[in-house]
Amino acid sequence: MRVIDTLTAGFSAVTSKLWLATVPIALDIFLWVGPKLSVGPVIDQMVGSFRRAVATAPPMGAPNDDLSQVFEMAGEELQNTIGRTNLLSLLGWGRLGMPGIAGIRPIDPAVDRIVEISSYGQMFLAQIVILALGLVIACVFLGMLGQAARGESLDLGKLSKNVPLYWLRMMAILVPLGIALVFMVLSGFMLGPLAFLVWAIMLWMLIYVSFFPQGITLADEGPRVALWRSLTLVRSSFWPCVGLIVLTNVIGAGMSLVWRLLMASPAGTVVAIVGNAYVGTGLTMALFIFYRNRTEQVPEPSKQEGERPL
Repeated sequence: MRVIDTLTAGFSAVTSKLWLATVPIALDIFLWVGPKLSVGPVIDQMVGSFRRAVATAPPMGAPNDDLSQVFEMAGEELQNTIGRTNLLSLLGWGRLGMPGIAGIRPIDPAVDRIVEISSYGQMFLAQIVILALGLVIACVFLGMLGQAARGESLDLGKLSKNVPLYWLRMMAILVPLGIALVFMVLSGFMLGPLAFLVWAIMLWMLIYVSFFPQGITLADEGPRVALWRSLTLVRSSFWPCVGLIVLTNVIGAGMSLVWRLLMASPAGTVVAIVGNAYVGTGLTMALFIFYRNRTEQVPEPSKQEGERPL
């Protein structure tokens, strides 16, 4: 299949099996009407620390006044953005193909039920727990798509048995990958003008490992073989892979602008949640179909490259 044909096949599969979009719809409804987890008090502490540091700094004349204004503007920006962000939005693993739109809605103290986090330790612990739980939800969603891509009907019993294994295999890839990305980002800041080299390597790496979720949830492979298949698939079909990845991201980003406009009203929010789930699921399903069709041409890894199941 060509890239456009693959996208068409993805949306056709979701149209014939609308239940594939139920998980992202349910998650978005929860993020919309459920309680909101706020780190506003932590941001207030952080901004207060900045202000005290500036206030106790030795006087430096006009430059020091400019620095105070910069800190004041940065503090207000943090309070208006991160301070009003629902931490539960981390449940949506968008980078794994899990569509979500309700998490971008800022917290509204006038109407939302808010649970506040008041310390740095609580904030970091909450992030870890929410990300881990969100990965379980993503594994359920991707596992459903994997069953559909294999031509199977929905089997919740089989899915419930496979999800813990999917989660462990995902973690075996995502944790080292996340550490490597953090290290590369910090290295980029230190390299100054040469930072573009680090960004280019990061982009290249992310492209080559883009299909490991399909390897785990569709082909039922362990972490090493899933990465090997992704690397081999991109190497053997580089431009079709890049074209599909770019198109899915451009379509997703473009439609998100439409959904943001619709979310100005409750009725529009319902339309945005359902529409985003359908479009996002269709795009992710296209990746599954692309992986299924293309890996049929990829040779099996040798015994030396293989592994025992995790």
